[in-house]
Amino acid sequence: MKNLEGKKAVLYRRVSTTDQKLFGNSLNAQQSSLKDFCHKNSLIVIEEFQEDYSAKNFNRPEWKKLNKFAQNNKASIDYLLVYDWDRFSRNTYEALGVINNFAKLGIEVNCIEKWIDYNEPMQIMMQLMYLGMPEVDNKVRSQKVLIGMRQCLKEGRWIYSQPKGYMKGKDEQGKVLMKPNPEIAPLITELFKEFSLGVYSQNELRQLQKYKPLKLTKSGLSRMFNQIAYSGRIIVKAYKEEEKQIVDALHEAIVSEEVYEKVQIQLYNRNRIKNKPVKQNNLFPLRRYLTCNKCGSNLTGSGSKSKTGKKHYYYHCNHRNGCKERFKAASAHNSIQYILDELKPNVEVLSLFDIILKDKFENSETSNKSIIKSINEKIKKLEKRKNALLDKYLDGSLSDEVFKSKDKELKVEIDKLKVEKGQLNEYEKDTQKFIQFGIHMIQNVGTMFEKASVNIKQKLLSSIFNEKLIFDGEKYRTPKLNKGIELITNTVKALELMKNKNGILSFDNVPLCSPSRTRT
Repeated sequence: MKNLEGKKAVLYRRVSTTDQKLFGNSLNAQQSSLKDFCHKNSLIVIEEFQEDYSAKNFNRPEWKKLNKFAQNNKASIDYLLVYDWDRFSRNTYEALGVINNFAKLGIEVNCIEKWIDYNEPMQIMMQLMYLGMPEVDNKVRSQKVLIGMRQCLKEGRWIYSQPKGYMKGKDEQGKVLMKPNPEIAPLITELFKEFSLGVYSQNELRQLQKYKPLKLTKSGLSRMFNQIAYSGRIIVKAYKEEEKQIVDALHEAIVSEEVYEKVQIQLYNRNRIKNKPVKQNNLFPLRRYLTCNKCGSNLTGSGSKSKTGKKHYYYHCNHRNGCKERFKAASAHNSIQYILDELKPNVEVLSLFDIILKDKFENSETSNKSIIKSINEKIKKLEKRKNALLDKYLDGSLSDEVFKSKDKELKVEIDKLKVEKGQLNEYEKDTQKFIQFGIHMIQNVGTMFEKASVNIKQKLLSSIFNEKLIFDGEKYRTPKLNKGIELITNTVKALELMKNKNGILSFDNVPLCSPSRTRT
């Protein structure tokens, strides 16, 4: 080591974490050693910097200040001193670049524990080793951590931050195991179920009042629907020669596998066919559903002020086409309300309709049970084939490539059958709810339309009418109903004719399986 007497130095101390800074003695120990070194070698300390920050790069708050200080005071600095090379950096290539940049300023970077004489080539070789060892140590530790994390995932243990709906917990052995949050988890279960039905878009669900406690954002909801952990499974990503795999999780699922897979189907279908967002206006719910009575073009809507300043709203044709068709929006709304009210049958007919629907569903359930039994048998056969395939692989009869390919094919087939089975099970569970909702909707469709938001109004119109409506300013042309609604209304009409001489509905001789063939 050359004579350092009278030379000026800047000192740099670093630890990796705030905990080390507050509760450890590393910074104090570094400071004491650096000061002792400077005192023994008669070095003048002109500035000191210390921080708690990672050494993986030089993007550190205090280091930036040090760097700026060095550039502004390069004429009065001879050395930048650190306690050890791993306090300086754990990135070999960046460290060499920084040392070279400081050398251009006339400042020598050195370490009091492992001093380097830059005039000796072999000393520079030692410096490369000193700088490389911390980086290698970091990579070895990172690899060990990664292997440990992958092993936890393979065992079905979730190691990341808890998805919304879960909270921290531990198993009987005291190991980390997240648990469903009793306040939020039921909402998420319901959220998945509703989206799987395909009725609501993601944004519509997000706006529903009952899901407000979840504080969902657009991107957050998308990530939630793609999070397989909700279904009690974990994805272990591919690593080196290991392929990606899905394992059963140790934590409790809050969404069934069937519902999760149905949600994925919904997401796939919506991503495949993306429609441009349609502008909706609460004042004109019939826009996009009205055709011009004169020229056949689509009608739009707008408002205009009268001389008194009052605003009036109209549906009208496009004036650029030369068509002057125009009528008050209120007239069109009142008339559509009348059409919907006309669809409402009387109470006695609804009671009989309820009986017929239940009978139909019961026959359908019998058929569904038969289908489910058949699906279960298919799943058993495929699982046997899967086990036999594994036996052959373990015996050495199959190569890795063939086994993985065939195993994947069988798994895809099994998953498809499970989704189909789940859909049928859900159908059976919800039969009564469907009947009750259907009866309620038929009975109150007019009221529902009147009180609904513009989005729901347009969904009702799409569900009821098979083509666009034509309004002449006073009344609508006879609208064409969708097949399902037409079948219901025809059945209802037939039932309404089934009255005895006293005008009371007779339930005695109703062929429940074929109501459309009843005599009147």
